Amino acid sequence: MDAIPSALEGLRAGQTGVVVLGRVIMGDIAVTLVDLIQRELLAVEETADGGDWLLTLVAGTTSRQKHDALLDYEKRLLNGLSEDGGESRLSSLADRFGKVLDETRKVLIRDAAHRGWLRHLRHDQRTAKGEELAGQVRSFRRDLRRLVAEGDQRALSGRLLPYALRFGLLSDEQAPLVRFAQAWVRAFADLPGWAPPKQTRPEYGSDQPLFADVSRIPGGWWGAI
Repeated sequence: MDAIPSALEGLRAGQTGVVVLGRVIMGDIAVTLVDLIQRELLAVEETADGGDWLLTLVAGTTSRQKHDALLDYEKRLLNGLSEDGGESRLSSLADRFGKVLDETRKVLIRDAAHRGWLRHLRHDQRTAKGEELAGQVRSFRRDLRRLVAEGDQRALSGRLLPYALRFGLLSDEQAPLVRFAQAWVRAFADLPGWAPPKQTRPEYGSDQPLFADVSRIPGGWWGAI
């Protein structure tokens, strides 16, 4: 597996949760940020003491061109980060970013309904198109899980990384982006309405529950599909 399957081209890691679950949880936001980092629209740096993260919006003509290709929910997230002048500490965001996160979630769900993945009146219910796409996501997850199990480093870099994170396949604290994603989920763990469902439910004949055992993942509340 060298790339994202053609059937899933255009489906970003942050959208996989809304397709399969009909809802958005904090893991979706975390992997969206990781995706934006890889696309060089955002930079993160761990503080020297390891207790915080500095998030900086990337400026420049190239970034403006990339900004035009952003989806609406990605724009809302980046615009929220720009309110501090383009540079924020994760610890400071934890106290004031709830409204931005709620708005990002609404835009993401509305977009999924517009694309025909979710029903317009019942966003937690998939359409026939959404059912087909969710099955393709599960197949991709299975293939990616095999890649990780075999120790293939492609899952730790490039376009596959945000998906491997979202599927709960990576918890390597040696990888900076993995640590950042876990720190982000942990920072907002107490926000109401963002926890993954407590009950697991198998779908599409899956050989594993819809959610991984999040207690094994540092920071918890990951909500892996």
